Amino acid sequence: MKNTGILLHISSLPGEYGIGDFGPQAYKFADYLASNGHSLWQILPLNHCGYGNSPYNPLSAFALNPYLVSPELLYQQGYISLADLREARLPATDSVCFELVAKTKDRLLARASDAWLLENDLEDFLSRKGAELKPYLTFLALTKLYSDSSWPQWNSQHRQYNEDLFQKLFRTSNTPMRQWAVTQAILHEQITLFRQHLHKLGISLIGDLPLYLAYESADVWAQQHLFDLDEQGRRLHLAGVPPDAFASGGQLWGNPLYRWQDIQEEGFSLFLRRIGSALDYYDILRLDHFIGYVNYWQVDCRYDDRGEPLEPVDAMQGRWVDAVPEAFFEVLLSRFARERFLAEDLGILNERVCQIRDGFGFPGMIVLQFCFEESVPDVHHYPADRWLYTSTHDNATLRGWFESLAENSSSFQNLKEYCRQNKLRDCYSCLNAENIHLIMRQIAMSSPCQKVILPMQDILGLDNRARMNIPGTALGNWQWRMQSD
Repeated sequence: MKNTGILLHISSLPGEYGIGDFGPQAYKFADYLASNGHSLWQILPLNHCGYGNSPYNPLSAFALNPYLVSPELLYQQGYISLADLREARLPATDSVCFELVAKTKDRLLARASDAWLLENDLEDFLSRKGAELKPYLTFLALTKLYSDSSWPQWNSQHRQYNEDLFQKLFRTSNTPMRQWAVTQAILHEQITLFRQHLHKLGISLIGDLPLYLAYESADVWAQQHLFDLDEQGRRLHLAGVPPDAFASGGQLWGNPLYRWQDIQEEGFSLFLRRIGSALDYYDILRLDHFIGYVNYWQVDCRYDDRGEPLEPVDAMQGRWVDAVPEAFFEVLLSRFARERFLAEDLGILNERVCQIRDGFGFPGMIVLQFCFEESVPDVHHYPADRWLYTSTHDNATLRGWFESLAENSSSFQNLKEYCRQNKLRDCYSCLNAENIHLIMRQIAMSSPCQKVILPMQDILGLDNRARMNIPGTALGNWQWRMQSD
């Protein structure tokens, strides 16, 4: 039986508080999914976002995005007043203004945390989650102290994490650190209730695990020995990918690379803890940039005489380096069920990547938008275990994609020929921007693939103004929100 679902990040839900959250609109959308026969809801990473508000450049491998807290649930739980709730309202738009959201919600979360502490035991929460969150809380406190998250520039006593440093700051920076910890506890409560509602409706939540972490992040700072850094904490190489279907010039992400041999010597603890934490919230976890678990693109990072980085302007001058996939995936699957993973195997798939994916039994992905580039696709013979997407958060919307195609382009001609060969209703003669999302959905549903995911923008037939991300661009992404109507 085919399972269908929708890709829509929590931040893209409508509502009155500037950004989507785990409140009533999330429950309403879950009900919409169930009433339309969907059993899957896929979202993007929930981590506290770093530079560019990107969920794929997380400030922490474990801490959740504080701005996804629902003000309405805070009010229902008695943590804020009606006046507080009204004060937190922001004009409804189709775009998230992250700066305004942060300013407004920070005030609200400070008030909510005071009320939460009157009824709950923070020490109990930290006893369960402290190993994951203490470095994050300490990193935030030091970032506030220095007004800068560039930890290699901090004083020597703050260049490394340790328990004594946390305890000292927790005493001297008591109020903000407690507030940040309480926010994480509240998020845990809200997500737990939300997942219970999804499960009652028979809906599975699909999450995403970013492969890399932000350079200026709590985990890189706290575990520098696991990352490709020099003695001063500077990146020796940068993460990225060479030219592929998403970016003709490649993508230079700038994240620090892992020291896979050192990670292996520690029993892959960092990844196992990350994945275990994520599976507390998700039913199925997409392993973002699966290729990087097998071999990763390494770009040199050099410095001038003053120690200033001479970063390359693009990712073209790099090389592939082998990771330790067999050892990692053997340990991973000894701890977690294979059925809980999906491989995001998009990009440059060499034979080794395919062997690892198939040998360990991970389902991969097919993006229908890419399938018309070189030939007329044989959709009816796609592997049943592949997850089929009409497009993803990194793609143009289907309408935006179609509007960009010249009539003499191979993609346009192959699409039109597919419609002719398969006698799709009104497709061959009336293929246009108004119906392309309906036609592509029809094509996807005709495949043998047992899992079909449709981005919400493509359900609505929106153009590229609703695009979520343009790979290779650091700013101006992740902002789209669905309108309440």
